[in-house]
Amino acid sequence: MSAAENNSMTDVPEGFAPLEVSPGFVRFCGGFYFHNELPIVAVRIGPEHLNSVRIVHGGFLATVADSAFGVVFKRQLGTPVPSITINLNIDYLGAVREGEWLEAHVDVLKVGSSFANASCLLKVGERLVLRANGIFTIWKGKV
Repeated sequence: MSAAENNSMTDVPEGFAPLEVSPGFVRFCGGFYFHNELPIVAVRIGPEHLNSVRIVHGGFLATVADSAFGVVFKRQLGTPVPSITINLNIDYLGAVREGEWLEAHVDVLKVGSSFANASCLLKVGERLVLRANGIFTIWKGKV
């Protein structure tokens, strides 16, 4: 890997800070970043995110979208934990490769007394790679 490629692997765009994650599954998925103001979660794609044909594994893309929904709801609603996914629909639209900066742009569509609806677009630059829609609820159990 060249020095230029190595720098692109560590560059984080302005406005993003490392996402603090609780112990559990997401901690093992790679270093996520959360935009300081916008409802965007991002990750720099590493070799650990790839499948056997050297593109990002679809399960990881689904995890990015699902995780982004949770942290955006947590921030916007001021809840102690992320939302719980009731339903998640995903359309895979393009491949993502090692070294790329992947952003999950979340749009909270409606928040009701029991359920919330949101959509998410995963993008590399302006290139759309995944579209997700979901229904969520707020965890009411013990934290």
